[in-house]
Amino acid sequence: MRKLALVTKKLVAPLAASLAIFAASAPLSSNADAQAAATLKAPIYGVTLDDLSKLDAIITSLSKLPYRPTVRVVFDPGTSAAQYYPALVKLHTVANVMGEIMDSYYFPTTLSVYTARTNELVNGLNGTVDVWEIANEINGEWLRQNPDGSNSVVNAEEAAIGQMVAAASTIVKKAGGKTAITLYYNDDSKGNNCWEKPQDYWKTWPTTFLPASVLQSTDYVLFSYYPYQDCPGLSPSWNNDFSAVESIFPNAKVGFGEIGTSSTGAPASVQTNLIKTYYPMVNSMKDPKFIGGFFWWYYAEEMVPYTKTYWSTLDQTIAPLKVPQ
Repeated sequence: MRKLALVTKKLVAPLAASLAIFAASAPLSSNADAQAAATLKAPIYGVTLDDLSKLDAIITSLSKLPYRPTVRVVFDPGTSAAQYYPALVKLHTVANVMGEIMDSYYFPTTLSVYTARTNELVNGLNGTVDVWEIANEINGEWLRQNPDGSNSVVNAEEAAIGQMVAAASTIVKKAGGKTAITLYYNDDSKGNNCWEKPQDYWKTWPTTFLPASVLQSTDYVLFSYYPYQDCPGLSPSWNNDFSAVESIFPNAKVGFGEIGTSSTGAPASVQTNLIKTYYPMVNSMKDPKFIGGFFWWYYAEEMVPYTKTYWSTLDQTIAPLKVPQ
């Protein structure tokens, strides 16, 4: 989630604490309980989990959705793969899993840290994660140490971020996994934008800072879109925007990696409208590469337990839509 939302985003208890109950002698991916990584069926109905402390209630709520969802699990620094493993095995029984190696919230970081973290998670959680999100909101200016630095400083810092993504891609592909890159939607190509520097423009960032091998091998390219307060005033033309992404990543499927608001305190009318507007795009978009996704950020906070109003909104919105196949 965009860094403007840092205060509201992390009101939940630290994940390291919420996973403490799993820490004792947690098995790694050779455990017989692990399932093989799945090939995701389209459309994808995704939700984000940034807190697993109420795991049983989460699993119940996921199991009651109309179609098998895909959960994006946010891996927090300071936690180990072993801590997550039992929870992911359980989640995998009711949902597909996308693992977010490092949320944009936790940048800036270094190549060595990002590479080590990717190695640990991919090796420790192999078999429980179906897609690895190797780059989250990767073109956001808040990932840089110097968001408003000079052009030379910005270019150097963005090049370093691109190297992190390339290293993570190599690790995941070597392990036989699938990769996803999430771009922060910050420009509608009509003169409206919310980027700090032109280098942050989602349409030019990938070709400037990623090697051709990553552009060719990425399996999913997704937009993070926060139109309420974070990046207001844009007028997206999604058909054109996804067509542009497909020209940059010719072998990738496309969709949304995050939608939502920066705070659970956003008006209910705004949040409800986002859910009801975006998830149904799986029926209206004719692009064969469009897979949906969406991954509502506040699932753990707003839709668990399943008796909450927002869960009902999501349930009723998804029910009449396409069956994944």
